[in-house]
Amino acid sequence: MMKRTAMALSVVALAASLAGCMTTSDTLGKPDAERAAEINLQIGTDYLRRGNLPQAKEKIDKALEQNPRSPNAHITAGFLYERLGQSDKADSHFSKALSLDPKNPEMQNNYGAFLCQKGKHSRGEKLMIEAASNPLYRTPEVAYLNAANCARNGGDLKRAEENLRKALAVRPKFGEALLQMADLQYNQTDYLSARGFLERYMEVGRTTPTTLWLGVRIERGLGNEAAAKNYAERLKLEYPRAAQTKELIESERNPG
Repeated sequence: MMKRTAMALSVVALAASLAGCMTTSDTLGKPDAERAAEINLQIGTDYLRRGNLPQAKEKIDKALEQNPRSPNAHITAGFLYERLGQSDKADSHFSKALSLDPKNPEMQNNYGAFLCQKGKHSRGEKLMIEAASNPLYRTPEVAYLNAANCARNGGDLKRAEENLRKALAVRPKFGEALLQMADLQYNQTDYLSARGFLERYMEVGRTTPTTLWLGVRIERGLGNEAAAKNYAERLKLEYPRAAQTKELIESERNPG
């Protein structure tokens, strides 16, 4: 099975989001504690982005002390404690962030991603679909893709396919969703459909060892040895040291 994409918002994106939300005019009219909390949060987020966890914790904890009702501070604390391996604390902060801003699709998507990673697939998928359904959410296709990965990791292939199709309905040339659909259809032995999605991916996405190896297996499933050989030769030539190339060579040594 191919490796599926991570579902959580990156710390880099989080830092950019927080930076964009805070301006001088925003902070001037706020109480001193709230202004101080936002400044500490920005500094803490920057430390988190750079991997300086002790300094990040100091600043983020201070921001929460100054403004315990800040959704942004709680969600950032969730990322911090997840990085520190303290899942219970991370869950508590993600949950608090959502309770303070329950209709915020960013909060829904990020908490949903965290829940999925912790094996709580049904609840996590539900939150990400809610995020995708929000008309103000800028990237609903990403939330649908995350929901699809969550459902698939939970063993619900039907729900995974439904969510991928929703992602593609929003953005028909969404490369990652096309590739995931190709892989999903291949694993359900619908090789013709898998070929169609892979070909659509090849029109918009980057060729990788994963895509070439998937092409080999799809064409083998269809009995098209010439096309399978073409993918195989490209894989060996372009990525001779890739793990997928080793799998290919092993499959050729031990066919069937």
